[in-house]
Amino acid sequence: MSPRLRSAGPIAWMARHSVAPNLLMLVLILGGLFMSAQIRQELFPSYEMQTVSVSVSLPGATPEEVEQSVILAIEEELRPIQGIDKVVATAREGSASVVAELDPGEDRQLVYDNIQQAVARITTFPDDAERPRVTLDARRREVVKLHVHGDVDARSLRMAAEHVRSVLLQQPEISQVDLTGSPDLEIHVEIGQATLRAHGLTLGEVAATIRAAALERGG
Repeated sequence: MSPRLRSAGPIAWMARHSVAPNLLMLVLILGGLFMSAQIRQELFPSYEMQTVSVSVSLPGATPEEVEQSVILAIEEELRPIQGIDKVVATAREGSASVVAELDPGEDRQLVYDNIQQAVARITTFPDDAERPRVTLDARRREVVKLHVHGDVDARSLRMAAEHVRSVLLQQPEISQVDLTGSPDLEIHVEIGQATLRAHGLTLGEVAATIRAAALERGG
């Protein structure tokens, strides 16, 4: 073999020594098998939510009224808080939702406490507004969506969905079931003027009493 071929590099050297490539291949295979066993595998990768939600109910209000009387006040209070990256607000009929996305690496509990204190300082909410709910969004995994439908009225459909939800929650493997896409149940109270006068009440007083009782049961 000529000197030129002998100095052709590592490929030529391995061509002359057939055992070396086999040993190298064996090392790579064993190393690959070892490293693959160390790789962490998850069906649902772990993650940590970085949002704080503020929700306020304002029965009977239009989305425009909700925005002007609730959302703008919340956004104004959240603006100076350190650690908030972005605020996303949604105004619906009768309710407001404000989600604060936190900066990565921030102390979630500290920012949550600051937001809770800021919302508690708001005194300009309408009298009909219910107490704001401030929540530190927890880690949740959506596994299965179950749709319940049928040719029945909305109340019957919701009752069927509530039954399915109760049955699912009885399973030890299931920790949480959320009911979405169904309107909230409402109670209509009709009182005649003669009855109001007989008890010396007004509709506003009756509404306030019912609202207070509902809040006590919900809280």
